[in-house]
Amino acid sequence: MEKTVVILGGDLAPEGRAVLEAAGVTTIATPPYIDRSKVIAAMQAHRPDAVIVRLLAEQLGAEEMEAGGRLRHIAKHGVGTNDINVAAATARGIPVTMTTGSNGHSVAEHALALIMALVKDLPRQDALIRDGIWDKNRYHGRELRGQHLGIVGFGFIGQTLARMAQVIGMVVSAFDPHTPDHAFADGVTRDIDLDALLGKADIVSLHCPLTPETVNLIDGRRIRMMKPGALLINTARGEVVEERALVSALEDGHIAAAGLDSFAMEPPGIDNPLVHLSNTLVTPHVAGVTLDAKRAVSVMSAEQVLAIFKGETPAPRFLAR
Repeated sequence: MEKTVVILGGDLAPEGRAVLEAAGVTTIATPPYIDRSKVIAAMQAHRPDAVIVRLLAEQLGAEEMEAGGRLRHIAKHGVGTNDINVAAATARGIPVTMTTGSNGHSVAEHALALIMALVKDLPRQDALIRDGIWDKNRYHGRELRGQHLGIVGFGFIGQTLARMAQVIGMVVSAFDPHTPDHAFADGVTRDIDLDALLGKADIVSLHCPLTPETVNLIDGRRIRMMKPGALLINTARGEVVEERALVSALEDGHIAAAGLDSFAMEPPGIDNPLVHLSNTLVTPHVAGVTLDAKRAVSVMSAEQVLAIFKGETPAPRFLAR
């Protein structure tokens, strides 16, 4: 198969690259977080038949799509397509696919890990011991059992986290106007009012996609509606949260702590207070890229590319719209 695929923003896992190479596809990977000019240069240099999008500094737009002259497919290495102008791709007859379900368990586990680390006071205890302080009176850990987890966005990831939390003994409710009623089963309460959920949850975990409707969904007003002393967990997209308002609420103690895997600007600037506050636990947008998930996502995105090359139509759940 004489085809070329450019992987934009970092290489695939070896298993994914092997899928393409076994089919005779030429693959080229760029460094992570390249800007538009470098994307255009790569498209012009390699004239790919398809691209796999990993980590870009700017959205993949119409000019980049047209730069190579023969682009037939855009595959997202993951499920968040906010870094792709899907409307521009659709207008040009270029399908955009996602690896739906491939890394959901990893993201849900990461959210739970952030919750447990903060509730059990682990980052602060680790810092105290490293400073030579052994004082059990400074331990502020709590039980998760009986605490109210409010999930915003109840797709596959939110539902997976809910099941995990219920096993621990947490009370779970969720807000998602797009998820059908039958998903709210086995004791998960459907909240039809986001403000009401925020006002009663001990822990709020965000799992909604980034859309025009969800930009700053958790804004200053809603942050102040959260239960005093609550925790905020974000393994979705940084732009879902109004960061300045979150900083203010963390500094004055209205929000006890935040576990953040994503930021409005990535990588965040060194002057971003969220990476310096003592009551934040931060990770570099890695919830969905465990070794297991990266293999699964890489293989699925490579298989989707080959399917398009063969003229196959992806299942609707894999198509971005």
